[in-house]
Amino acid sequence: MRFSSTADFECVCGCGEVNLKTQLKTGHVVGCTCRPCIGRRNRRKGQKAQAKMHKNLGGTGFTPTNEESARPYHVECILMPEGKTGKQVPKSWDDFVSSEWFRHALSQSSRAVPFGSGALPCVVLRGDFAVVDIRRKKK
Repeated sequence: MRFSSTADFECVCGCGEVNLKTQLKTGHVVGCTCRPCIGRRNRRKGQKAQAKMHKNLGGTGFTPTNEESARPYHVECILMPEGKTGKQVPKSWDDFVSSEWFRHALSQSSRAVPFGSGALPCVVLRGDFAVVDIRRKKK
């Protein structure tokens, strides 16, 4: 099969992307920037991160595709905490923890904790690092 022009390599949605690789199911080229393709990539990345988190936290069985339907994980471990304060803590960490994004993620986790379970809200970053809120709840 011979291609006559670059029009043969353009995306079907008209986004202007040109690539030799094409998605077989959708007909869009790899790297397409239309909203459905961006959403599909975001969903795939999110589900991959949830599967990694499920595995790293000791989950068994199927990986829940909706984290709200998952059960709390029982993580039994011995902690050796190292307290850091002042200039030992990078400014970028303080900025991250106080960011609106992190507060929203922690709020989502707090709202998903079943009442009376004693589970602590937690945000898992890239499936490898868990930031657990150990503060006591205000009465």
